[in-house]
Parts: sequence; structure tokens; C-alpha cells
Amino acid sequence: MKRTVLATALLTLAAGAGSAEIKVNAVGFLPQSHKLAVIPQALGANRFEVVDADGKVVLDGALSAASRWAPSDETVRVADFSALTQTGAYRVRVGSLVSDPFTVAQDGYRALGDAALKAFYFNRSALALTPQFAGAWARPAGHPDDKVLVHASAASKARPQGTVIASPKGWYDAGDYNKYVVNSGISTYTLLAALEHFPDVFKRDIGIPESGNGVPDILDEALWNLDWLLTMQDPADGGVYHKLTNLRFDGIVMPHAASTTPRYVVAKSTAAALDFAATMATASRVLAPYDAKWPGLSQRMLAAAQAAWRWAEAHPNVVFKNPKDVVTGEYGDAQLADEFAWAAAELFIATGQNNYAQAFMRRDAALTTPAWGDVAALGWMSLAHHRDRLKPGIDRALIERRIDALASQLAKHADGGYRVPLASKDIVWGSNAVILNQGMMLLQAYRINGTPAYLQAAQSSLDYVLGRNATGYTFVTGFGAHPVMHPHHRPSMADGVAAPVPGWLAGGPNPGQQDAKDCPPYPSKLPALSYLDHACSYAANEVAINWNAPLVYVTAALSALTPHVMTDTATVSLATLLREEQQLQFDRFDDATARAVGAQLVARAERERKTVTIQVTRGDTVLFKQAMPGASPDHADWIRRKNNLVGRTGHSSFYTHNEVRQGGGDHDALPGLDMRDYAAHGGAFPVIVRGQGVVGTVTVSGLPGPDDHALVVAALKDYLAPGSP
Repeated sequence: MKRTVLATALLTLAAGAGSAEIKVNAVGFLPQSHKLAVIPQALGANRFEVVDADGKVVLDGALSAASRWAPSDETVRVADFSALTQTGAYRVRVGSLVSDPFTVAQDGYRALGDAALKAFYFNRSALALTPQFAGAWARPAGHPDDKVLVHASAASKARPQGTVIASPKGWYDAGDYNKYVVNSGISTYTLLAALEHFPDVFKRDIGIPESGNGVPDILDEALWNLDWLLTMQDPADGGVYHKLTNLRFDGIVMPHAASTTPRYVVAKSTAAALDFAATMATASRVLAPYDAKWPGLSQRMLAAAQAAWRWAEAHPNVVFKNPKDVVTGEYGDAQLADEFAWAAAELFIATGQNNYAQAFMRRDAALTTPAWGDVAALGWMSLAHHRDRLKPGIDRALIERRIDALASQLAKHADGGYRVPLASKDIVWGSNAVILNQGMMLLQAYRINGTPAYLQAAQSSLDYVLGRNATGYTFVTGFGAHPVMHPHHRPSMADGVAAPVPGWLAGGPNPGQQDAKDCPPYPSKLPALSYLDHACSYAANEVAINWNAPLVYVTAALSALTPHVMTDTATVSLATLLREEQQLQFDRFDDATARAVGAQLVARAERERKTVTIQVTRGDTVLFKQAMPGASPDHADWIRRKNNLVGRTGHSSFYTHNEVRQGGGDHDALPGLDMRDYAAHGGAFPVIVRGQGVVGTVTVSGLPGPDDHALVVAALKDYLAPGSP
């Protein structure tokens, strides 16, 4: 059996998934996504076509000028087919060559995002995966971890060596069956951030045992790991064990077959305590709305976070090293300023206590693309999300400048070659997670200032792992024409199922080739081509929870932030929109009127379950403002920018959007206007008083532009109907 699997893998390797010369995201796009394909300059072509499933040409265009991409030593040209917004199935064609197929769909990333999240369920410890939820990948429970030994390195007076403790649940870290606090922290945080930032994306069930319990499945999944993390804190002093592990890696067996091996909690570390503190502080605020379901849990998590912080302050330099008898993953980190900064930021947001703000600023950790060993960016990311609600202590302008500076640097890398933010130096172990974390930070900047180049570069980050890369692979199991088939993942290797567990992101190209002695030769030493789709390859083809987490985040963010197709644009004439403005006028507009209009909008949003922010102004004065539960703080900036446009034009922001688009212009690049201060998206409607003109605005943000506009118009019609005040 092993010989057959090896032979199949070698044939796949020899054939090469990247035989298609046109490189494209082989999963698909949202209608309004930035859409690019990469074509070798050697083809000598100057133009491209996009063809539908019947072979009909639906769009054609000129290829870009040629440019070299150093990571693969290729000279390439780019086909930009962003103008393709009609839903359907397509291919890019250059001469006689065609790309892999892809779709354009309104819910283009739903299946991908759901699978990336459900991969965590497939890696649960201490749970039997039943056919109802796991399908062909059902398996018995593995590693109950209800009787775990305290290792000599973790021994204390209260818990001497050999003490038995219970530490169940949690996720297996990667292709192995151990559980590590530091890597678990960034993974859990990223899922919680995805829910906190884009709650509407996660309202659907993904098919896990908790589905249908009234809680978003992403939170249920995060809780499986948070419950385990709580067991890793020593109640006697607040310190946190670094990992729960075997002394050595398990063999290539299913989890239940490996469960007889003794398991240990191993030494406390400063990094584990701080990552734990940051993650628990984040969880405490995300869980707070669910106190009725889990009474006291959010407060328990915050108390645990503060206890871990106190331990870390008392033990600021406890760097983890594997004891001599432990040879599993180390996750050692000697640079701890970033962990202190992250934990301080999350505790400041959770408590408002200025000592945490001072601790954050004292560390002043550099803002770089996040990774398990460099987590400062996570703190900046949370501060940016909560910047409108922060108590004095950390300057909002500083947060915005730092994040924009990183995004600007990343976006510059996306100007040539494969048009991705990834440079040769970034192609390391887990390079696919690097580019997705780059995308995540680009999206933070886009949420702050709406710079289109940041959203486009983030889209390219996702496109890269879905096929627009030098290898041609779709690096997510179960997706695309050439998906990864042989990940280094023990359940996928040992379960006897031909297809690997779906939804896992492979680590990706890695010129370090640390597994070269155990594997067939890599096809190239060039960074972007140094990849093997082979189960032996732990350096390029392993999976890991901290690599899947940014895949979940980026798919959710793009689904939420990419402008939706303006289906109304072709049918809503400017005359119709002007008629709305003429009909929906007031005889008077005072404070009481503003409150009544705001209440009308709130009532409608509640009935329709719309997660929006509502604002009513007269002049520059805000007379009414309410954010619905779960609304993003980013809505405030969108409201500001849309209101500025109404003040500039005297028309609804949706009118200007339609006017520009129907004139062939770009609504995100209005001539003469700084788009950091203006937004031509629907949702801001002028308050017009008869005989006076425009005196204010009624604005909604949080939905696609046409829907924001429709919500405002419907509420105004309700208010101004006969018999209304």
C-alpha cells in the first residue's frame, strides 16, 4: 500500500501540476474582484481573451508590459480582466493555450472559506469525527488527554513531576498530534478577529457538531481550542505550559492508534504566558455578548489573561528550549518584545487600564507581517479595529500611520511580475501563510483608508495560493484543477482515503528544503519553484493551524470588503434617484425629527437583521448615532467619507456612484478628490428641507452600497408617509 501511494505521488511530481502556462486563481473571483492572470513572455503574445464555458469570447484585452519576477526567474506579462463582472464559468485564453477554469460568483469564496474553517474541526483532539459531519474522513477520537503528566521541566511545589492533570480538547497543531500554546495563540486569535471584524460572513453553519446552537460556528470552533488553552495555565501562579506533547513525534498512524503514548505538559515560558494572555483577553471581549449562554466564561478568560500577564512580568525572559528527552516541535522564541506588546494591546482594549497602554508604548514593537514568532502586528490590528473606542493612552493617528506604512511597503512589491506582495526573502518555511498574513495586514489598511491598491494586493495574496503562482498548484486541498494531493498530514496519510482531508493550506515553496534527505529531489532551487506535493515533505507540504487561520480571515475579509456588483446600476436611472431626493423632503428637521428618523432606521434594521451603523446629522452636528450589535468600527469612517460626498455634491452618495459608473468612470478614483475623505458608495442620503435645501444627512453603512441606500430610502418613506410626524 505504501509503495502504491509513493508511486502515485512520484508520478504526480514528475507530471508537474504547473504544466498549464497560464497561471490564474483556479477557484474563482467575486464579481467586483481585481482579476489577473500571468502569462510567460516566452509565448510572444500581446493580447488575451476570456472565454465562457461554451468557448464564446466574453472579453479581450492587451497584455501588460513584460517584467521579471526574481523568485522564479521568470519574465511574464499580465492579463487584467477585472472588467469581467458577469457570473459564470470561464477560462483565460492566449493563442491556443487556455488556463484552468475558474468561476465568477457572488458567493465565490463561500465553499473555500467554509472548508478552511472546517479543517480545524478535522484536527480536533479528543473527539470522534462522525460520518454525519466528517463524511469519508470520519475517525475515532484520538488523544483524550484526560490524564497528562507534568514533565520534570514543568514541575512545581503544587504540581511535582509526574502529577496527573486533565488537558483535553484543542487542535492538533499541524501534520503531527501535539499541541503548542504559542502557535495555538495566533491561530485562535486570527479566527476570533475574523468573527469580530466580519460577523455577517459567519452567520451560516459549516456542518460541525455545534451547528445550529445559536452561536457562529467559527466561535464554537475557537472555543474547542480555548477550553484546552485554559487547562494549560497553572492555577497556582498563572504561568502557562509551553506545550502538550509526546516525548517524540507519533508515527504515520491515525490519532486513536497513537493515543497509547504518554503525553506531558512541558515547561512554562514567557512567550506561552503572553500569547495566552493576548488570546484570552481577545476571547473575553468576543465572548462577552454570549454571557447568557456561558455565564462567567468571558470574565474567567479575562482574569486568566491578567494572571498570565502578571506571571510574565515576574518572569520576563523565560525562553523555551526543549528538554533533552523531548524532540517534538520547539517553537522557541528569544525575542519577546512583540509578545509583550501584543498582550498589552489586547489587555488595554479589554480593560481600558492605562498601565497596559503604557506597557504597549514602552515596547513599541515594530509592525511587521505577523507570524507565530512575531506577533506585534496582531496588537496593532486589534487597536486599529477598536481605535474609535480606545480610552486615552495610545494615539489613533499613530496606529493608522503604522499600518498604512506597512501596507504601502507591501503594495509596492505587487507592482511587477506575479503582482503579489511576496518577495524572495519572504519565501520561507510556511511561505503560503506569509503571503496570506501580508494580505491580512493590507486589508487592515484598506479598512482604515479605503486605498484600492491595498484591496487589490490582498486579492492577489489569495490568488497566489489558489493557482496564480509559479508552480501552478492550488495550495488548498480539495480546490482547483491542480490541488495539493499529498500533504504531510498524518490523518490524510493514514486514513486510506484517496483524497486528503479538505480545506488545508499546504506550507508552500521553501528553498530551505530541510527535508531534502527524506524526499525525492525538489524540481528547482529557485525560491518560488522549490515545492514538492509529496507526503514526505514537511518543509514544503505540511499543514498547520496557523497557516489555515489567515486563509479563513482573508476569504472572509474579501467577501465582506470587495464591493458587490451594483446590480441596480443598469436599472436605476439617475432620474429615478433624483426623483427620490425630490419626494423624500422634510417640512422641518430638528433634533426630535433626527431621533425619530434614527429610531425608524433602527427598527427596520432590527426587523431585517442588518448589522449596520446609523447616523443622522444636521450640518456638522451628529444628532443620532447607533451601531447595531456586531457592527464594525470601520462603519464610522465609511459614514464620514460618504457624508463628505453628499456635502460636496448635494446628492445621495448612490446617485454619484451611478453617475460616475454610467459615465464609464471609476467610482473609487474620482478626479480631484482624495478618496481617503470621500466614498462614492450608496448609503448617505441628503436631508432636504423644503425652501432651505440640503441641511444634513441620513446615513447607513455596513451593507453593499445599493443595500445601504435602499435601507435609508425605505426608512425615510416610512417616516414621511401620510400620518407620520
